[in-house]
Amino acid sequence: MSPGAAGTRIEGLSMWRAILMLGGVILHGAIGLEHIPVFAAIPLISHAFRMGSFMLISGLLCGYALARRRSPLAWLGRRTVQIGMPLLVGLLVICPLIGYMLDDLPDRTRWPFVIAQDWYHLWFLVALLAYAPLSYAFHQWDRRSGAIARIERALTNRSIGSSRSAQTIILLATALACCALMMLTRQVLAGQTPPRYAAPLSHIQLMLGYAPFYLLGFLLARSPMLFRTMTHSIRTPVIILVCVGITYASWFGGASLALDPLRRAIVGDLVELIGMAVCPPAASILILRSAVKIRTIPTIVRQFADASFTIYILHFPIIIATKLILVRVSWNPYAAFAFTVALASAVAYAAHVLLVERYAPAAFLLNGRYLEAAKASADTIA
Repeated sequence: MSPGAAGTRIEGLSMWRAILMLGGVILHGAIGLEHIPVFAAIPLISHAFRMGSFMLISGLLCGYALARRRSPLAWLGRRTVQIGMPLLVGLLVICPLIGYMLDDLPDRTRWPFVIAQDWYHLWFLVALLAYAPLSYAFHQWDRRSGAIARIERALTNRSIGSSRSAQTIILLATALACCALMMLTRQVLAGQTPPRYAAPLSHIQLMLGYAPFYLLGFLLARSPMLFRTMTHSIRTPVIILVCVGITYASWFGGASLALDPLRRAIVGDLVELIGMAVCPPAASILILRSAVKIRTIPTIVRQFADASFTIYILHFPIIIATKLILVRVSWNPYAAFAFTVALASAVAYAAHVLLVERYAPAAFLLNGRYLEAAKASADTIA
């Protein structure tokens, strides 16, 4: 792949990563409105594919980035700071602020300051921080063992069947790995988690479950043959997504009422878990094919993509504050939803333009950009 084509592909993937991240604003804007069917569908759809696809694309972008670095260890140190600094600010400032507004802070009277126990929307930073050494370890292992070269030869020789069969096998294997890791994590944590730590530890199943997606993305970046194999056709991914959509519509649309509450909760949880496992890799295939075809990105889209990380970091406390104010006002729920999403996006975007883009310390604290390169968009988190 030529440098120009690689750059275009990376831009397209970065745009899609931003779209998936900004989808969190819509998701959190629906909080408290789940009694309305339209808003109840938003978390179901979001949880089915959004963050899983985000992790796959993040792995792919990291695979590209690590391949261009002369010193993998230096890349690991830089990325740790890029992710760790916004996470630290979030844990010390943003999460306690959210906890204060929700009256959900732990008792920390012996501490000089209050630390929230829930990661809220910032759990994905913990996941990315954990995946960084995974990327480094796999990169080093591949350099010594030539594992990706063997994958390339196997796909070239068609030793694992046709492209369509290989695509189906990889999609199902990745989904199975995700499902198994999530179920295993649930079993390990069940009954072992103190109530006060249940909220943050509940995200561990997502961090472990999404690791196969991240690794698949990393492999797609390093193996052109695997990328072509996975993106050559949309038939299987579309079939998977349609089947999951029909299952969701049937179950959550009324079929669940045929069971008693206990069985309904068990089966519903299983349906969601399967959706979270099979949808992200299938949806990612469609995203990757779209990213390859992107030639130009409109200026306004590029601006919001550049600001997406800041918007996601800051939007949640703004949404919570807005909803607490609107509780006292008799608003149409659809109008309240639109107002909340628009306000949170606008305020967070303004913070990016007025603070992050203008002041190096703000860029470092909120985006993890190094002070000497705060104005370089290439240093945003992959």
